[in-house]
Amino acid sequence: MKTYKSLFKLYKDQPLDVVFAHFYPFARNPIEAPDYDGPFKTIAKNTLDGFEAWEFRQAKFRDKHPSTAVPKLKNYLNYTFVRLVELEQHEPGRYFISNADQEWTCFNTGLQNAYGVDLMATFQRYKPKPEALGRHDVRPDWVFKGCFATNDRQYRERFGNRICEIAWYSNDSRDFVFDTSYSLDKEAFDHLFERARDRSGLSNASDEIVRNYLRGAIENLVPKIRRNYKIAIPVYFVEEKRMQLLLPFVSASDANDVSSFVVDRDDANRSYRLKTIFDLDYAYFSARLITRPDKEWLNP
Repeated sequence: MKTYKSLFKLYKDQPLDVVFAHFYPFARNPIEAPDYDGPFKTIAKNTLDGFEAWEFRQAKFRDKHPSTAVPKLKNYLNYTFVRLVELEQHEPGRYFISNADQEWTCFNTGLQNAYGVDLMATFQRYKPKPEALGRHDVRPDWVFKGCFATNDRQYRERFGNRICEIAWYSNDSRDFVFDTSYSLDKEAFDHLFERARDRSGLSNASDEIVRNYLRGAIENLVPKIRRNYKIAIPVYFVEEKRMQLLLPFVSASDANDVSSFVVDRDDANRSYRLKTIFDLDYAYFSARLITRPDKEWLNP
């Protein structure tokens, strides 16, 4: 499979030869603009989680992502696709399947409908209109045609009983749970100090006050995790193609303003190192690739 960079067009000037598919907007009445979120809204409504699960609950995150109604879903689908493309390079035919004439293809979204049946994103090969033949316009190779359950007629007619494998991110069980026998380095945060200052709610405080607050926040995490292992949430860091863990980090000025430390496991030193800090929305985006996050704290 071609190494596409994204499932759909992510920004205005993105080269279309690295985009997998075009998602046609849903038509509205003549006086309204087309609904470019239409295909994604339909997918969201058909998931086991329901439409509301793919919206942001907090107003500040809705304001931060105003360009789409279902930002969680679009991010999930895109990065799930990117991971599947990577896996497909090593095991062709396992993560994407096509029909006999290669005019249709699909992948497993990892989502299910209300009946617990897998939902398959389905695409038809792009065919230029007759008036466009002979031109050299660049278009995505595929066109999105729907997200169907594996027992739907539209799916069975093209792919029979075959089902693609879902995306996976690690075979090491240690990547999914914080090992409380390891230490959590509460000193090595100089590389993200300014970011931590901003997220701590202590932007006007002295460096020493900020450092003491960070040390205390980090030191209290391990006892909390011993009492509730779900506090540490596994994530797949797309940019580095590796598993990490998220740990909650609360602002000193607003208990409802939660960020997250991202930590790497260091087996040689039996410790976890601070890697960076994510805002709550980005933390959710990263975590949702692995699992539907528990609402203990990651609920933007």
